Amino acid sequence: MNWVEPSQEELALLRPDPLLWEQELDGRPDVARAVEKAAGKRSGRVYWRSEHDHLYALELADLGRGLPSMAMVYAFWDRFEPRPPEHEITADLFDFSRWVARISGSIDEGDVVKVAERAGIHTQWTEVLRTPEERFARLPDFAYRPRYVTVEGLRMAYVEQGDGDPILCLHGEPTWSFLYRKMIPKLAAKGRVVVPDLIGFGRSDKPSRTNAYTYKSHARWLRRFVEALDLQTITLVCQDWGGLLGMRALAAMPQRFARLVAMNTGLPTGANPGAAFLEWRRFSQRVDALDMVRLMQMSLKRPAAKEVLEAYAAPFPDRRYQTGALVFPRLVPVRPDHPGALENRRVLEVLRTLDLPVLLPWADGDAVTEPSRGHLAKVFRNVQGTPTIANAGHFIQEDAGEEVAEVIVNWMSA
Repeated sequence: MNWVEPSQEELALLRPDPLLWEQELDGRPDVARAVEKAAGKRSGRVYWRSEHDHLYALELADLGRGLPSMAMVYAFWDRFEPRPPEHEITADLFDFSRWVARISGSIDEGDVVKVAERAGIHTQWTEVLRTPEERFARLPDFAYRPRYVTVEGLRMAYVEQGDGDPILCLHGEPTWSFLYRKMIPKLAAKGRVVVPDLIGFGRSDKPSRTNAYTYKSHARWLRRFVEALDLQTITLVCQDWGGLLGMRALAAMPQRFARLVAMNTGLPTGANPGAAFLEWRRFSQRVDALDMVRLMQMSLKRPAAKEVLEAYAAPFPDRRYQTGALVFPRLVPVRPDHPGALENRRVLEVLRTLDLPVLLPWADGDAVTEPSRGHLAKVFRNVQGTPTIANAGHFIQEDAGEEVAEVIVNWMSA
């Protein structure tokens, strides 16, 4: 078990949830002594983070018998969010139980597994939707063969084109890899273009429960995707939520990245995001479903054909498939104590230390992200350009894909 020491600020933003309670730990002195030795204390708390990035604590109590007499396991959830999916909590507790068996010397780890199997414990997803493939049968200018990797039991789709060092292109909400179709051909001349669909979007799996989608889970899934493909020397191209997640991945594994291209995105830490975003956030949380065709049509600065607009709606046969899209706006940290704000403040500390080259192409017609442009320009040490793309809106890839791709390729070549 890798113990951690959370800050008081982090603990103040979380709510403790007691999950396991052993009142007679000293009834098995060998186990009690093993736990004491591993924890490094007879009483008090030690903390660890699970494979799902959840924070847990083991609290031991000493009743004067010369070894820990009681033990309790707490989980710490985001104060303003629901509990994570139950199978994640179950999997984390199962890992903890196996750890206790391993350190005890007297409990067979295999027996723990057998008990879990007999009890019918689920550690995988049970309610996941997958968009029928026929929904993607008529996509204009997007004939790329979909590829798939499995991330925590979820199928994550991506397309790729070209050879060489990877150029990882990340979309935002409510789009999918189709958004990059105008950029892929030009970028593929410079490297291996990899364009995933975030979980909940495109051809990727779509958990149906609202609590499946958190800032933390999206960031974790993206890291696992990068690790699954073992991407190295990455040029990161990101927009909207692609930046909120991509820059998290960059800070978590900077050794894998060579360049950053951030377009109409940001890394919010809880400051006022501006009236335009708050208006969009309020709207998105008051509707039962998003009209993807109309939403894209209203967001673009340049006309798009009907079949193009309909392609953005293809991943969502009905409202049930839109859970991830509907949740995304409320995950953006809009207060200092909002889930994700503290993590982003820590990410910014890391990003300020990096020397990788940065390019910030920005559409001139996007009121939502305009406040973030100057902020990002001050964060990175090596910003090599902030070109403005005229007559383009928030979805810069759709409005001016070829133009911005050429800007990126020329920058990479130089």
